[in-house]
Amino acid sequence: MDAQETSTLATKRLNLRGLLESDAPQILAIRSNSEVNKYLDRPNDTTIEQALAFIRKIEGIVNSGSGYYWGITQKGEKGLIGTVCYWNLQPADNKAEIGYELNPVYQGLGYMQEAVSAVLEVGFNKLGFELITACPQEGNQSSIKLLQKKCFSLAGDFTEEETGSKYLDFRLAKADYLANHP
Repeated sequence: MDAQETSTLATKRLNLRGLLESDAPQILAIRSNSEVNKYLDRPNDTTIEQALAFIRKIEGIVNSGSGYYWGITQKGEKGLIGTVCYWNLQPADNKAEIGYELNPVYQGLGYMQEAVSAVLEVGFNKLGFELITACPQEGNQSSIKLLQKKCFSLAGDFTEEETGSKYLDFRLAKADYLANHP
């Protein structure tokens, strides 16, 4: 699959595209937000330089084929409102983990459901994934509800050794996805 084919996606209300250095202020707003970071076990970013370093890191991951990453914008707007990605790729098993974050100003409006739907379609139908996983932290009810709406099933849980945080292991197999998205 040519990365160019998946570099931009569009939904009814959103455009999904690669990150740009000009996204640094919005990336900083997301990555410095304690509400967003509450369930991510990461420290709040505090500088534009950290946001730029993150964008460059993601660019390297995408360019190396080690992951897929989209910035989410509202149609007709340039400002980033969130991100969605595939990471932890396991090509031998046609498996990837999905991750996402959304500026709290835009939460509760169905934007992430829309973005995740587009990314799942690409994952199963263009990237050839047979299994997509997601691992929200226990207590992250918004993420858990989103995954349940997208037909993910809870397969178990695990505790992160470094932080002691408990994570839930959600999975969506291609056959289950196709059964619900003919």
